Amino acid sequence: MLQARINELKSAIIDIHENKVYITGFTREEMLISHLETGTESFYSRGLYDYQELHFHEIKNDALFIVRKTGKEVGRHQYKAVHKDTIQYKNEEGKDLSLTFTIRKSTYSDHFHFSSEKLSVLFSSRDELNNYLQDNFKVHIGAAL
Repeated sequence: MLQARINELKSAIIDIHENKVYITGFTREEMLISHLETGTESFYSRGLYDYQELHFHEIKNDALFIVRKTGKEVGRHQYKAVHKDTIQYKNEEGKDLSLTFTIRKSTYSDHFHFSSEKLSVLFSSRDELNNYLQDNFKVHIGAAL
């Protein structure tokens, strides 16, 4: 339930206290930054959830998430689309297939997220992503990133 809420928000502050997660949601990144800088009550929603491990690579494009534990910032998460394409490839049986995909880059780390309607894979570097694309689809798009 918490992960689903994170995935639908456009930006948020996530405060983790022991086994509870307090979420303050915003309609866009600029409203979150304004809230932090000026204290304006510009939030869109608030919620309280039981703690669970969160995966931020599924968040919306350009959504900013600031994670705090007991009041101290411990991380920021944001992904921006950097490449979208359709590739033609052959599967294990030699059948011709096509795949439309998007590659997103993390603003705050070296992570890349590869997603299509069938796949969602997180990579810790551009090299890992390129190796995956080469091994699975015989495609190299490193220069395009």
